[in-house]
Amino acid sequence: MLTKKTFTVMFSLALAGTMAVPGFAAQALPSQMPEFVPQGVISSQVTPCVNELPLAEEEGPLTRAELIAALYEWEGKPTVNYAMDYTDVAPEDAYAQAICWATSEGIAGGYGDGTFGPGDGVTREQMAVILYQYAQYNDQGFTGAWAFPLGYADAREVSEFAYEAVCWVTMKDIMGAVEDDQFAPGSEVTRQEAQIILQQYVQATTPVEHMM
Repeated sequence: MLTKKTFTVMFSLALAGTMAVPGFAAQALPSQMPEFVPQGVISSQVTPCVNELPLAEEEGPLTRAELIAALYEWEGKPTVNYAMDYTDVAPEDAYAQAICWATSEGIAGGYGDGTFGPGDGVTREQMAVILYQYAQYNDQGFTGAWAFPLGYADAREVSEFAYEAVCWVTMKDIMGAVEDDQFAPGSEVTRQEAQIILQQYVQATTPVEHMM
């Protein structure tokens, strides 16, 4: 869990080797993904932070596989025994174990057509959902009756499946308006934006006593 005293993990956003990519996303990705060195570190200090990562394309979109791999690293790479059958994730792929873990724990799932879309950019509402489900995995999130109206100008554009998650990340100050009072649910999250969002996630979900 994020609240462990030994909260020091390698935050790796790298695609090592080759990874199968859905056909509809292939044209949006370079023919060979750059290899990044996992040197960013999150540590438990007074103010937890996500150090800047040595990314070749910091402004490029964060992929679904990269986000899941970061959470998997935070959990210490737990071993799971789960039959994963995504057509675009092979057992030998760099992030296969991370995706298997996230799927088995209900943190992230596929598109419903048998694919996971590991190389797809993460949209803001997708990131909200994944972080919210990760929080629930760690016994956090909304409990009981709750009501939190979204005041974004484009609140009606938030997908039904993501509404609760967007409410939660907004309430926790993990994610908010990007411009013109809009949440921009369908916009892709850049790696630079992801660093800030993940830092805010850590600050919002780590009890004070574990930050001392």
